[in-house]
Amino acid sequence: MRYEHLLSPAYIGDRWIKNRIVMAPMATGFGSIGGEVTDKLISHYETRARGGVGTVIVEAACVDGVRGREGMQQIRIDSPIYIEGLSRLAEAIKNYGSVAFIQLFHAGRQTAEVVTQGQAPVAPSAIPCPIMRSMPRELTTSEVEQIRDRFVTAAALAAQSGFDGVEIHAAHGYLVNQFLSPDTNLRSDKYGGSLDNRMRFLLEIVAGIKRLCPQTLISVRLNLDDFMPHGLKIQESLQVCQALEEAGIHLLHISCGTYPSGLNSIEPASYGEGWRIYLAEQAKKVVKIPVIGGGMIRQPALAEQVIKKGQADFVFIGRPLLADPNWVSKVAQGKEQDIRPCIVCNQCISSKFKGMSLRCTVNPYVGRDKERPVFSYPQGRSRSAVVIGSGPAGIQAALALDRWGIQVTLYEQNHELGGLLNVAAIPPHKHRIKQYRDYLEHCLRQSKVKIVLGEKFEPHHLQADGPDYIIVASGSAPFIPPPWKHQADGKGYTVNELLAKPETLEGDTAVVIGGGFTGCEAADYLASAGKKVTLVEQRGQLAVSMERKNRRDLLNRLKKAGVITKLNYQVITVENGQVLIVDSQGQTEKLDPDIIVFAVGYQPDRDLYEQLRRLRPRVYLAGDAQQIGDIRTAVEQGLRTAEQILREDEL
Repeated sequence: MRYEHLLSPAYIGDRWIKNRIVMAPMATGFGSIGGEVTDKLISHYETRARGGVGTVIVEAACVDGVRGREGMQQIRIDSPIYIEGLSRLAEAIKNYGSVAFIQLFHAGRQTAEVVTQGQAPVAPSAIPCPIMRSMPRELTTSEVEQIRDRFVTAAALAAQSGFDGVEIHAAHGYLVNQFLSPDTNLRSDKYGGSLDNRMRFLLEIVAGIKRLCPQTLISVRLNLDDFMPHGLKIQESLQVCQALEEAGIHLLHISCGTYPSGLNSIEPASYGEGWRIYLAEQAKKVVKIPVIGGGMIRQPALAEQVIKKGQADFVFIGRPLLADPNWVSKVAQGKEQDIRPCIVCNQCISSKFKGMSLRCTVNPYVGRDKERPVFSYPQGRSRSAVVIGSGPAGIQAALALDRWGIQVTLYEQNHELGGLLNVAAIPPHKHRIKQYRDYLEHCLRQSKVKIVLGEKFEPHHLQADGPDYIIVASGSAPFIPPPWKHQADGKGYTVNELLAKPETLEGDTAVVIGGGFTGCEAADYLASAGKKVTLVEQRGQLAVSMERKNRRDLLNRLKKAGVITKLNYQVITVENGQVLIVDSQGQTEKLDPDIIVFAVGYQPDRDLYEQLRRLRPRVYLAGDAQQIGDIRTAVEQGLRTAEQILREDEL
């Protein structure tokens, strides 16, 4: 067996676990507004348990009503009224041989009054979170004890619901972590001061659970490093690990970072794979109970090495299981090429930050596992389709139609598949987009889709192909105000041209016009090539539509590279290779770079669609040709268009 260590069984307490892979707890927003488990939530976890995960840790469940929650649709575990839904959830996970944990959670100060329905957040001390900015109310000693008891009661409800274990969330700056950290705990009672006092709250929760639920497995998700100047550090955290083992917990789940610590709890794409395994390795040196490690692990070969080297006993996988719920079963079957890769775009997290339920850029079925339409054509009935364009929308549509029994021909005018994915993969830290493009090509090669490369589809093809349906996924073209490119004096490039032909980068200075995320990535690319870059943006902020974690990381890199940003500047003219700009006060400035990059947007390419719709009745648009968007938008539109075709055909 290639992954004999990763796929080997193990024990947590007295419970046999079929492999070393743990589904990390990830907030989905699939609960009801009242905190109940929904069918959508059950389907989400059931799908991943079916995919072969050995241990599933259900996302943070609030133990203290709306006061302790951090999201509008967070599930709750603070009353018997939730047992019915929780028991269906536990059963759905265990039906596939997975061990079911549920995470017990209290946000503490890391929430907002709009979420807590007007109640002030509570915390060990009245110190606001720099990110959330709401002033918390300091808990009295008796209130601390009440919340402690709520954690214990929640564990009893979990046991009644059929969960094998509970996980106490003592990481990422939430309430238990706030008690542990000297940065957020300035109390003078028995729950503050020394480390013994600061970990008293956590240890009393553990003791209470062991008394009330002796058969329940207990995991603690613990920050080994808060990455805050005055926060919890490794030396103290290792003492907490030893105290927890002595208290009788069964599992340590090692993590790091808080809201204000930056990018190290939910990493952007620039972080190295497996970068924080060293933390789990440190914990393993001081305890004998099993340790879960992970963080930015995407490749099964790395996960195998973590277990083989003894750096951790289990490996948690998070975002990759959103991208492909069958990650584990594909690894077990030796089908790594079939794994749909996570591209670390963090759109999943971005959806949650916006108060919406979880979405995934590369997997349009996240949140709709039970909604997958099942179509099949009876023998003797045949339908054919032409898909024009092999970007993410076109490929997604082609694969969906093929899966449902329609004969598909995919036309791509270039000599390689992928459309704009090929240039999107070129800027720094975007290499995973190339992995996704390769995955899509692999899926196409495995399918029955006929691929025609290097040939532009023209109306005359209709007679030869005779398709019943036509999907035009012809993408978009960069928009440039007409005079600009001609007046750039040979220095001007669209972002697509820049990334497609890096050998044209002659000169030392560059001006990028447009500070959206495309322009910022172009500036990052130029700066990484050693160019002195000036970025001109008419608004007061850069990359405003970009997911916040990767945005923060990108802007940090631009600043570190010395990119000059001109915010609130308008471009008046581009003439004779010079760029004339004006600020909000009317002051003008002339820039004379070696390279000018136009990143002022895209416009849909619908010319072919307009021709074809006059010739055939069933012609559809998908991707940027329909509406300018990102990869996720294109994938969703490709799938929706395919589903629309199938539904219309059933009528």
